[in-house]
Amino acid sequence: MKRIKKFLRENKVLVVLAIIFLICMIILVSSTIITFYDNSKDVYGTRLDTTKNVPLEDDVLNKVKTDLQSDKTVTNVNILKKGKIVYIEIDFADDTKLDNAKKSAEVALTSFSEAQLKVYDIHFTINSKNTKDDNESYTLMGARNKNGSGKIIWNNNNKEESKK
Repeated sequence: MKRIKKFLRENKVLVVLAIIFLICMIILVSSTIITFYDNSKDVYGTRLDTTKNVPLEDDVLNKVKTDLQSDKTVTNVNILKKGKIVYIEIDFADDTKLDNAKKSAEVALTSFSEAQLKVYDIHFTINSKNTKDDNESYTLMGARNKNGSGKIIWNNNNKEESKK
């Protein structure tokens, strides 16, 4: 006990600094854990709270798929809903022109309600593999953003014909 008292008397400044350092480290570690550790298991956090008021049920997605498959040029439709985004992939017959495929894809928007269109983004991928003429094949992606113009915006990354 005498040794401890002697050490504390001789090293008061170091002991006080060590105690202050320990208190600061405890505060730092606890604030880091509170700030960065999230107890929720949801990948999206609170970003999907608006979808609770406007749910997108499977029957709506099935109606979209049925409407698209009613077009005789459509060979396959895949729909995936992930968070606030609906991915629609449409495969067309070989002889389907690109402009006709775009118009067919736009039909899918009529199956969604206005409230759903204000909450969800819709991404399209349209494909056609023309085995007769490779220049007529296309894969095109487009999207309709909930905050955008209300139209599908298509990219223009198709193959260009070689200029000879």
